[in-house]
Amino acid sequence: NGLILGTPGSGKSFAAKREITNAFLITDDDIIICDPEAEYYPLVRRLHGQVIRISPTSTQYVNPMDINLNYSEDDNPLALKSDFLLSLCELVIGGKEGLMPVEKTVIDRSVRNVYRPFLAAPDPAKMPILGDLYDELLRQPEPEAARVAAALELYVSGSLNVFNHRTNVELSNRLVCFDIKQLGKQLKKLGMLIVQDQVWNRVTINRAEKKSTRYYMDEFHLLLKEEQTAAYSVEIWKRFRKWGGIPTAITQNV
Repeated sequence: NGLILGTPGSGKSFAAKREITNAFLITDDDIIICDPEAEYYPLVRRLHGQVIRISPTSTQYVNPMDINLNYSEDDNPLALKSDFLLSLCELVIGGKEGLMPVEKTVIDRSVRNVYRPFLAAPDPAKMPILGDLYDELLRQPEPEAARVAAALELYVSGSLNVFNHRTNVELSNRLVCFDIKQLGKQLKKLGMLIVQDQVWNRVTINRAEKKSTRYYMDEFHLLLKEEQTAAYSVEIWKRFRKWGGIPTAITQNV
């Protein structure tokens, strides 16, 4: 695992770009970049990579509910996915306390209910979206479920519904850059978390093909501010290496 640490303007991104170029030219690894400041796309374009711009007005969508059957080492890919969706809900709900135990329970139950039909007969056309989780939460009897659903509404039917769509970009290029600069403050952490989950999906697919996946994430400190997203990021960070992932964080925040 790598960490590029330095004061602003000391050349962190430049060092990362040199390393990315090197890795691109001398290995067959897949390379994915999470780019919160839109500074990698000129390089990615020159290397004929794919730039995915995610913004409230974009028509390129990434579905946070995407899952594949290799998603986790054990027989239950849902446990790790549920952990990710708990992190997502915690970011959405915000506040100092994060999620209450009852809220975690209703989210976990709803997640399992939503994925049951898909896991019984996996078909990409049946992949759940955030709206399905929202509807399932509204069906739960607890008042806490209604609170979580109310917080999610903005991201399902409100003005920030960019993540309530099935993925419509083909993530098959070996060099992919997620440009999330246009997401704004409210959505940027959410975007970084969702990109991280997409990378994890790619890592699990590449592992079966015995291929390494390099992941560069700039402004990594944004993911460490909230307890649940920090815990999830650390968990993914530890798992990456065992699964042939090579993550590199870039930050100025010790």
